[in-house]
Amino acid sequence: MGILQPYVKSFRYGWSSWSILVIAFITVFFHRLSVGSVADELTREIPMNSVTLGNLTAMNYYAYALMQIPVGILVDRIGVRKINFCGLLVTAAGSILFGLAHTLEAAYLSRFLVGIGSSVIIVSIFKIQATWFPLSRFSALSGLTSFFGNFGSLLALYPLTFLSLTFGWRNVFYWMAGISLLLALLVLWGVRDARTEIYSPPRETAAAGSTGPTGSVSPLSRKHSQTPEHTSTAVKPLPFLAYLKESLSCVLKNPRTWPNVLILFAFTGSSTTLLGLWGIPLMTQLYSLDKATAAGYVTFATFGFILGAPLISLWVRLLKGIRPALLAGTGLNLLLWVYIVIIAGGRPAAELWPAFFFIFGLLIMTHILAFSNVTAVNPLNYSGMATAITNMAEFIGSSLASLTIGLILDFSGNPSAAWWVILSMAALGFMAALLIKEQPAS
Repeated sequence: MGILQPYVKSFRYGWSSWSILVIAFITVFFHRLSVGSVADELTREIPMNSVTLGNLTAMNYYAYALMQIPVGILVDRIGVRKINFCGLLVTAAGSILFGLAHTLEAAYLSRFLVGIGSSVIIVSIFKIQATWFPLSRFSALSGLTSFFGNFGSLLALYPLTFLSLTFGWRNVFYWMAGISLLLALLVLWGVRDARTEIYSPPRETAAAGSTGPTGSVSPLSRKHSQTPEHTSTAVKPLPFLAYLKESLSCVLKNPRTWPNVLILFAFTGSSTTLLGLWGIPLMTQLYSLDKATAAGYVTFATFGFILGAPLISLWVRLLKGIRPALLAGTGLNLLLWVYIVIIAGGRPAAELWPAFFFIFGLLIMTHILAFSNVTAVNPLNYSGMATAITNMAEFIGSSLASLTIGLILDFSGNPSAAWWVILSMAALGFMAALLIKEQPAS
């Protein structure tokens, strides 16, 4: 039993940390997509046009993107427990302020705070996956993360629309603040940091089942990685500025990082644009649907997310690699939007949209593989920085796309023209997938 105890402890700490953060991740998706479902109520109570509504949604993305590099540093340097506790407190404060907002400035500030607070969670989950589990499980765990997280997307669409119409949108965000506070306490109780210098010994010692300074058996003895990038030594941490310079230089100068960044910018950014703001308004404007029906249509994308997420590992095995899986996902997504925008003239039959949104959601889930790839092609010590930079791109892309669609609607008055933005991002996502290099560089 004494021999097995380190494995039992590693199993318990890894899964408890991952599970708690994944529960918190559900709230990230909810906040990210919530504005589109309460857009009508917002514009009635806080005067705004399409551009300012787009900017309000983008405030969350701006903050999220701005925080990714600092979060990557904090995750790599001080661990996930402290920053997630603080992040959930900031999220709760932003949610309360949003419920209290009666001016555009207060609404902007509240969404910015929510973006700052929620920005810490996904990078922390990736760090937990990279340090507590074998790298071979990274894609499967990422798929499960998105599977559960996308229940937040589901809650932010039709259920939020119903709750806001029944109880008022302000009350819903007060309730979300309470949930964030409870999650903060749960993080303190159950999340544990995995220290790289203990859990990532050199490959040659890992292969022999070496022990770390605490005497526990490293998870690397279970072949955490077989790549040079994931071979790490027990060295004294660099001073902060030296670490910042070295980690940024290592990740940004690695040409194999950038295709993953572009996939998140374009491919995933388009889904965040539609589900986070413009999906429901565009459906109501194009087809004169009521808000509940439009929300029901867009919700099918979330069903695609939920079904697609746990199938990611199977997708990779069937297509024999991350690159072919990403090419298939981005390529089929491009064909979907070519049909919608060019063949159907931007206005296909309304009854087809549930199927379109479902397929869109199913294909978008292949973006998870970009995180697997960027983790594999960068050093383990900088995995937090690598995934943070990649994740940041999604919110830069969705912010620019949301603003562009708002400008199109205000100046052209043609809702179907907005689909060209999504088609352009689909094309860029496919081109990025063509550049993916699956095997890590030596």
